[in-house]
Amino acid sequence: MDPPRLTVFSTPLISTFVLDETHHVLFDAGDGATALLEGKIHKAHVVALSHAHRDHIAGLPQLLNLRGGVAAANGEPLRVIHPEASGSMMAISRFLAHFDPATSAHVRWLPVNDRDEVPLEGRRFLRAYATRHIPDPEPGRARSMGYKIVRIVDRVRPELRGLPQSELDSLRQSGGRESITQPEEEILLTVSGDTKAMPANSVKGTRFLLHECTFLDSDHDRLTEARERGHDHACLNEVLMMAKGAEVQHLALYHVSKRYTDEEILRAVRADCARLEIRFKVSVALPGRLYHDLFSQVVWRGDRELE
Repeated sequence: MDPPRLTVFSTPLISTFVLDETHHVLFDAGDGATALLEGKIHKAHVVALSHAHRDHIAGLPQLLNLRGGVAAANGEPLRVIHPEASGSMMAISRFLAHFDPATSAHVRWLPVNDRDEVPLEGRRFLRAYATRHIPDPEPGRARSMGYKIVRIVDRVRPELRGLPQSELDSLRQSGGRESITQPEEEILLTVSGDTKAMPANSVKGTRFLLHECTFLDSDHDRLTEARERGHDHACLNEVLMMAKGAEVQHLALYHVSKRYTDEEILRAVRADCARLEIRFKVSVALPGRLYHDLFSQVVWRGDRELE
């Protein structure tokens, strides 16, 4: 399966946004998203916001002003998904509806909690999952979310796998397709938003993972400082270990701190991939750069590097 086509810009504290052109979802809308995406903003039928920090939502007013009054391809208004526990999101929605009544007021705001699902096109849907970036107001209500794009596919029932095709054809003719298949989920893409690295089972089954990687070193003073302020982030070693445990097909790193040079980032990624014997592809969105197809730009090729 080919990876989704992602347009990515991410510089922590300044601006982060990710447009999945394949599935028509914009993840976050940092400052300048409209200017850098230009006409691509009309490819977004859904906006999924991870949390209410300014570098992830500052571009939202302009985006919704230009995009909010236009129906999506399925004839529905643009939908904006956000963590239900974020009071800031609801305040923003009220302000924009009043400030731009002809456009932004038509947007449909959808608060979500952990594991809530929003339908996409075809047999696909967006599933929210609670992340660990901002302290939760109470158990079961998260202020930060990651999102998974999930597809439903029909597969041969486990007890029938291995039968000759002729026997499967015979069973299908007598009992219909439903007699030999059952619906199963495929997690096509997971986008983390800001978060510390979570247990591998939180993203288990994901083919393509886009995960934040603010810090290269878990001992970095800034990481400790951020966690003391209650703003948790991930570091490189943690993300690689999580992705390895989850058996992802391809990992892309974003939200890397601008305190590192491009050379330091690439050197650290390749060194840690070699040390941990990473056997999947890895891509990196360097801070301050716009990528039009992030998964196509590989910095570590997995098995081929280890032979």
